[in-house]
Amino acid sequence: MSELEQLQPQSVWHWFARLCAIPHPTFHEQAVREMIVEAAQQRSLKTEVDAKGNLRIIKPATAGMEDRAPIALQAHMDMVAQKGENSEHDFQRDPITTRIEEGWLCANDTTLGADNGIGLAMGLAVIFSEDITHPDLTLIVTVEEEIGMGGAEALDAQWLQMPYLINLDTEDAGEIFIGCAGGRDASFTLALDWQPVNAKACKIRVSGLRGGHSGVDIDKNHANANILLARVLASLYAQTPFSLCSFEGGELRNVITRDAEAVIVLDEAIARQAVTTIAAVIAAEWPEEKHLKFEVQPAICAALQAASVDKTQKALDLLLSVPNGVLRMSDAFAGIVETSSNIGVVKTSSEGLMIHCLMRSLKETPKDELSLRLAALARLAGADLSLMADYPSWTPNPDSALLQLTSRVFSQHYGQQPPLQIIHAGLECGILSGKAPKLDMVSFGPTIRAAHSPKERVEVATVAECWEILLDLLRVIPQR
Repeated sequence: MSELEQLQPQSVWHWFARLCAIPHPTFHEQAVREMIVEAAQQRSLKTEVDAKGNLRIIKPATAGMEDRAPIALQAHMDMVAQKGENSEHDFQRDPITTRIEEGWLCANDTTLGADNGIGLAMGLAVIFSEDITHPDLTLIVTVEEEIGMGGAEALDAQWLQMPYLINLDTEDAGEIFIGCAGGRDASFTLALDWQPVNAKACKIRVSGLRGGHSGVDIDKNHANANILLARVLASLYAQTPFSLCSFEGGELRNVITRDAEAVIVLDEAIARQAVTTIAAVIAAEWPEEKHLKFEVQPAICAALQAASVDKTQKALDLLLSVPNGVLRMSDAFAGIVETSSNIGVVKTSSEGLMIHCLMRSLKETPKDELSLRLAALARLAGADLSLMADYPSWTPNPDSALLQLTSRVFSQHYGQQPPLQIIHAGLECGILSGKAPKLDMVSFGPTIRAAHSPKERVEVATVAECWEILLDLLRVIPQR
């Protein structure tokens, strides 16, 4: 038995260990789904996989609970694949390796997959149990949550015909979540008319940032490497105009970018002097980014292509103008971000410069307003804008019967009324509520920090807390 499986509650950690052993980044969930399906079939549980790859498992009520209202547990099976700068981890081949530090479970310089592996492990521990009291139970496990929520979008509303659902995908123990932000992807493409060049070039790199989740961490002053690199390049360009050869920063829209690099047509010595000056200014502005690093290195000159000096200016102007970070705080919910945008991915290709953003909002109309602003910016820059992957927010229902019941259970465990929270991140509850408006939902989970980054960790003790709350809640579900 591994160190992980010796933690309590043992059944939850057993399933989390099995999830860690099978690579399951977004779009590569098949192997972990097959493992779960096999386990369900061994127990003769009704199992269904839809065309998208979503999974549901149905288990009859335990003895004495047949007259209680049916309930669903819901989680997603994919994880964000992020690793440290020096990690050689292959997310499509290698298992996640873990360690325990001062009460926290961490991975070894990669994302841990506690988002949402811990929630999924709790659901599996319940559905595959032989001694847990529960009403008629459905476990719904979606795919592609971390990139566009494609699984929830494709889910058949017939899977949601129960009165209650518990989402297990939030990250602050002791709190009940009753609402979340919606989102929309935005992508700029600026043609750069590449031309071959034969000249001295250098690579400028920004690295060592904390990164993080573009929703829950967007208001925590985590620097974005795409923004910092654009600023460095613009400051350098103002002194010595140059041509841009490439720009690469970030892998996912929903991650605050930790490192980025660009290759430019400029002598390394000239670039180094200017970058040293602006780097000192930026470092002084971001003391929280303790590992921030700026590097200037010679670039390989063979077969370089570059944009013109004028096109480079347009590219830098666009990068500096796209909104990033918190755009408005909520008037209705103190301390909660209402609307934000994250420049998650910037890259160059034969098409030109591409900037991929994720906007989030607790309301629908601010996404439309921001989309108008981005469209105006695209026109001014001579760029194309594509808007896609829209998903709705989850509107709080303070009169929810399930919320009242969950609050009582939390109060019994913690000795006080639990805080009710709205999360500035996308939960699948928003999409599910649109498919089944009468479905009564709450969300809770253990304490997870630095999700979507190699520093991701889960507080071990809070997993046991959430587990006990979940079991108590299942025992007191009311009659049909």
